[in-house]
Amino acid sequence: MWGIEARLTWELLFSGDGNLLQEPVADYAGMMEGMEAADLLSLVREATRRLKEMGVEPAGAELGESDEPPVELYIDRQYHIRLGNPHGQEIPFRPLVRALFILFLKHPEGILLKERIHFRRELEEIYGVIAPHVDAQDRRRRVMRLTDPEENAFSENLSVLNATLDRILPLSQAQEIKVQGYNGCPRRVLLSTLKVHWES
Repeated sequence: MWGIEARLTWELLFSGDGNLLQEPVADYAGMMEGMEAADLLSLVREATRRLKEMGVEPAGAELGESDEPPVELYIDRQYHIRLGNPHGQEIPFRPLVRALFILFLKHPEGILLKERIHFRRELEEIYGVIAPHVDAQDRRRRVMRLTDPEENAFSENLSVLNATLDRILPLSQAQEIKVQGYNGCPRRVLLSTLKVHWES
């Protein structure tokens, strides 16, 4: 679906007459395959802006338009995650889910589910900062279960993470910071690293 929309919007942006219904003059499929979802969304939003300038009112949801401000995350040294500014609303993740989200933010390239065991030590360190009151042995046990390839805890916690974001944020904002990915591909947060601010 994104491939079709993206080709149409690309044609709208770069064709001489801006005719959305014109057959594309070139096959952009290869170029689109190399684009990240965030880039495609930007392309669609720019096409929406161009349509409005031409006097056409597009269907906002279909073209990725949103009246919501872009998401920015502010993360302090204890890994509290706030929206919009350092004193904004804190995302109410439970500790282990918050640790998992921080792990993904620290790895914008994404994480393959089958390789989650390699992030065990880093996740344990993050969890230790978030939940220092939890016994060290208990923390280790929880992280081991979370990163065990034979367990489903990793996927279960990702589901809780994404459901929390769906519950507290508008759809367009939630989509930017949910952990997403297809089977066999890395799971990752689409939000640009420029919009993630870490307290120094």
